[in-house]
Amino acid sequence: MEFPKKGDIIIADAEPHAGHEMGGHNPKKGNIRRHYVVMSTSAYNEATHMFIGMPITTANYSNNPRYMPILINGSDGTGVKGYVVLWQLQNFDYHARNGVIVNHLSEKIIKQLQQYVNDMVGNE
Repeated sequence: MEFPKKGDIIIADAEPHAGHEMGGHNPKKGNIRRHYVVMSTSAYNEATHMFIGMPITTANYSNNPRYMPILINGSDGTGVKGYVVLWQLQNFDYHARNGVIVNHLSEKIIKQLQQYVNDMVGNE
């Protein structure tokens, strides 16, 4: 059984969502998938079959410090263009949400994102 690793870019079912969770998809049109940056460790992901990730949105948030632009080249659905939501971590069941690993971030970007995770949950 495959599980994501920290820094993987995955696509997973994002609906239903509630409250302040990133949504904006249209289940009636079959648009329920979202890209995420996995920020949880491999040990956590394998032990729980879950992942903790930062959502990626395709809405234009240029000049907004709460979103980081991301552009990863790829083909056949492996490329990613959008904005990482820096103020939100979501926890989902990787297999129940039909997760698929499509790419991986550089160590430099993972370290940048980890600073935002630490701001949210602490680094003790």
